[in-house]
Amino acid sequence: MANKHGLKGSIVKKQAAARKLAKHKKRAAQTYIGNENPQTRANTSYKQRIRYLENKQNFPKRRLPTKKVESLVELGIIDERGFFRRGKKRNYLTGSMVDERGLDYYGMPRARE
Repeated sequence: MANKHGLKGSIVKKQAAARKLAKHKKRAAQTYIGNENPQTRANTSYKQRIRYLENKQNFPKRRLPTKKVESLVELGIIDERGFFRRGKKRNYLTGSMVDERGLDYYGMPRARE
């Protein structure tokens, strides 16, 4: 069956499934997606919940390859003082925005948090 609108078959199938669920509102509301409470599920559309779940699953996990400080320095993920080189300027060793001496990423004194 050729489609005149030029969409892929998988998209057309998802659209048909969404239309089918829209006809049966109770069944759409009962569809449970992940960790959500009934109030949120009742106030959010099926399409929004599916999109949220797909984005959450497709988003890459940010995991460190190892927890050893020496190997993280060798890999270039953190510098000698323990600050991450990319992303938020947080210290891996202290878990805050300052190192052991109370200096931030740029070497300026900062109130400890």
